[in-house]
Amino acid sequence: MDIQPIDSGSAEAVSDLLKVLASDGTADPSKDPRLPTERVAGLLEQMITTRVVGERLSALAEQGRIGLFPHTSGLEAAIVGATAVLRENDWLFPAYGDAGAALVRGASVADIAARALGGANDPLKGRDVPAVFSSRALRIASIGAGPANRLPHAVGLAWAAAQRGDDVVSAAFFDAPEVDAADFHTGLNFAGVMRAPVLFVCRVREGELGAADHAVAYGLASARCDGSDVLAVVRTLSDALERAASGGGATVIDLVVGGPDDAIARARKHLVRLGAWDEARESALVKRVEEQLASAIASGGGEPSLRTIFDDVYAELPPELERQKAAAMRGPRA
Repeated sequence: MDIQPIDSGSAEAVSDLLKVLASDGTADPSKDPRLPTERVAGLLEQMITTRVVGERLSALAEQGRIGLFPHTSGLEAAIVGATAVLRENDWLFPAYGDAGAALVRGASVADIAARALGGANDPLKGRDVPAVFSSRALRIASIGAGPANRLPHAVGLAWAAAQRGDDVVSAAFFDAPEVDAADFHTGLNFAGVMRAPVLFVCRVREGELGAADHAVAYGLASARCDGSDVLAVVRTLSDALERAASGGGATVIDLVVGGPDDAIARARKHLVRLGAWDEARESALVKRVEEQLASAIASGGGEPSLRTIFDDVYAELPPELERQKAAAMRGPRA
């Protein structure tokens, strides 16, 4: 097949920062994605759950009980809002610590806790670092060690799906410092040449340079929105996903995040104004999540069985590994 580069002059310029929710919770009617009220309440529930899970597991990491779990306070609207837009058949390539994304895709609080502990209850059987959650069933890809290395992988998956005629968009989450990595530019160049249906979602904190300004060099569209405004995130990602799914190619999106309490506070004030949220509902949610976490952490599950190291390696184990597995199952940890 002939590969034709995309004319960078046709790429859309970086947009102004999109905002929907004001600090008092009022929504700009001209930009509001107009989600059903209970849908917005569900997003807030997922944001609060993400905060509670993240704080508890980060504390365990600081105590040395698990190896790694980065703080993600302040990223809840960016993580939850961006993930919630994806369709069931789309693939997510998350960043480290994106437990909230896994929750939105269908993982349970207990799954996240078990993954962090790496014990017998761990869906990944003790493999990979604690802050990583992957699942083929939930279409969440695993993460490599290098910065931005999941970006070319996201493009490859989306391009391959497009070649098969499958309606699949992939979304790659990353943080602003990863823009300096070679794989960031490799991913954008790959997407531009192949016109792959990909969303490059960069979380940008105060004082950091984002990714969207690089889009035009690779013939890609770009967008910027307030990453602490869950409705702005939903609006921006929805537009980009529709564009990608309809053959318009990839979009590089900067989600500019504010303080740690801004995202949840604004969504909460918005729903209170609508009469759809109150302190009792939030307290019950927090209590339920904390109980689920406590139960999962207390149960632990012990070490994974030694036999699990043979799982998920081959579709059919070769004879030599069958013999090794049989020997392992006779041991004390089988």
